[in-house]
Amino acid sequence: MRTQTSRFISSHPFKALLLSASIVTVLFSTAVMAQTDGLPVQPSITSAMATHSVMLSVARAGQRLVAVGERGFIIVSDDNGDTWKQVSSPVSVTLVKVRFIDDGEGWAVGHAGVVLHTRDGGLTWSKQLDGVQAADIELQEAKRSDDAQKIAQAQQLVDDGPDKPLLDLFFLDAKNGWVVGAYGLAFVTHDGGLSWQSIRSRIDNPSGLHLYAIERVGADLFVAGEQGTLLRSSNEGQTFESLASPYEGTTFGLQATHSGSILAFGLRGKAFESRDRGDTWQRLDTLQPVTLTSGLRLDDGSVLLADESGRVLRFANDDTKAAVLQITQPGYFTGIAQAANGNLIISSARGMLSSAIAVDSPEHNQ
Repeated sequence: MRTQTSRFISSHPFKALLLSASIVTVLFSTAVMAQTDGLPVQPSITSAMATHSVMLSVARAGQRLVAVGERGFIIVSDDNGDTWKQVSSPVSVTLVKVRFIDDGEGWAVGHAGVVLHTRDGGLTWSKQLDGVQAADIELQEAKRSDDAQKIAQAQQLVDDGPDKPLLDLFFLDAKNGWVVGAYGLAFVTHDGGLSWQSIRSRIDNPSGLHLYAIERVGADLFVAGEQGTLLRSSNEGQTFESLASPYEGTTFGLQATHSGSILAFGLRGKAFESRDRGDTWQRLDTLQPVTLTSGLRLDDGSVLLADESGRVLRFANDDTKAAVLQITQPGYFTGIAQAANGNLIISSARGMLSSAIAVDSPEHNQ
């Protein structure tokens, strides 16, 4: 397990910091709380510092903003990001990504293989999946395949315990969704998260490379990850085909555009756009070799990308060179959304930031 953790750390420097912090939190907590098969069952603590802690993702649910981050913290804002309040979370592990399909229904994923679900715009949450359950799903599927190697690999997941994070999610509607994560973890649900199936065998990823991003463009579902991993499914995730990646390094994010193209971005400021379903890619000029961490689609057809230095880049129309938006409070940016009043809302290593930049309102589920 030490070797696997080291590989995760080396492939994602910032998430490495969070992974280490999460491990320390779990180790400390196990001395004072009950566990179920190795998974901490303690909900997130209530803390006055929650709104100033490391936040990794932010999304809009109608008029509300919802952000997630370290220690299972979930915070919400009903005044366009001016003020935030903590809400109860059923887990105390780091949450990495949150998305909504409408004003009420959304999901969040994170460390220890957890998937959380809300029906009321992020005010209350329930746990739908964790790493213990995920490992058991993998083992049962491997046993059905009667493949000794797959069974051994799945058994290793069980033996390791719930130490592997889920890193991204995409829900097509209230029933059908996918989650992906470290070491090739990938699951699908067709009942809104009540049950899950492994799709690891459908993905050409024999080395178990980390899967960081999943996104849908038209009828195609894309998955991207480390070492140039890039895959596409044109049949609702039944099968995935490997694509020729424009970059051999790690892709941390995928972002769909209104025009039907898709952006892939990640390590050292590398960003590319495909207008033909991932068959070919065009390099985008991000001006500096700084790792890109998140994206946001705007109604006017442009896309914003945020990076770890505190820049927000805008690609408008058919531009292949970024314009830098002026952010008054630069920091380590991890996620980006837009409030109902048009303000950009940014999650960062120091909590939440709001910037009054005049850009058109995006769809609120991105």
